Amino acid sequence: MDIRLHPKEGYLLVEAGGGYEANAGRSAIDHIRRECGRLGLKKVLVDARGLDATVSVADRFDLARSLAEGCTAAVRYAILVKPEQMVVKTLENTAMNRGVPVQTTASLEEAYGFLGLAPPA
Repeated sequence: MDIRLHPKEGYLLVEAGGGYEANAGRSAIDHIRRECGRLGLKKVLVDARGLDATVSVADRFDLARSLAEGCTAAVRYAILVKPEQMVVKTLENTAMNRGVPVQTTASLEEAYGFLGLAPPA
């Protein structure tokens, strides 16, 4: 799994690609959290359209639980996926139930809108 972080004006862009690995996903969450703290960012756009495989419901639940550990509602996460990955909203629902604002979507405009940002031109 390949994770690349790109600080942008007002948010952190995270690009995820390759095959999904649960341990790498949890490590990426820790890294994203540290980068947001270091840079003072409160908005994260995760572009997961580069992942090769569908992430299972159990893995989505685990990711949301990891995301919520030590996290507050101060940071908003928009997760952009391919339309075929929009099977269930387990990650979104689990994170939201734990107080972390997350939206999973296949729409770039919707992802930026959730973060209160204009999509890049």
